[in-house]
Amino acid sequence: MADLFHISGSDLVITDTGQLDLATGNDAGMQRVLRRLTTNAGDYIFTPDYGAGLPSRVGGTDTPADLQAIILQQMTLEPIVSSSPVPVVDVQNIGTGKRSISVTYMSASTGDTVALEI
Repeated sequence: MADLFHISGSDLVITDTGQLDLATGNDAGMQRVLRRLTTNAGDYIFTPDYGAGLPSRVGGTDTPADLQAIILQQMTLEPIVSSSPVPVVDVQNIGTGKRSISVTYMSASTGDTVALEI
C-alpha cells in the first residue's frame, strides 16, 4: 500500500490532476524515519515502544550522546534504513538550548544515501 506524501507540519500535496500525491522510494522512507523520530513513545497504543519522541525532549536534560543513542536505536527498527553502513547521527549544540541534528543513512530499498536535517 502506498503512503500519502506528507511531511509532518505541512499540508498534503495535491497533484496537477487533483489527486493526493503518493510518496515512493526514498521520499516514503524519509517520511517514515521522520515520523518515527518525532512520535512520542506510547502515542500509538498498539505499539507502545514506537518513536524516539524528539519533540518531547526539547528543553530536557538529554546530552548530544543521549540523543544520538536514541535516534540510532529507533532507526535500526525502521526497515527502510540499511544496517550497513550504520546510519550517521550528528548532534550539535548551536546556541543556548538549541541543537542541530543531521542524520545520514543508506536506503535499504534503493541503495541511495539519504540525508535529513532536524
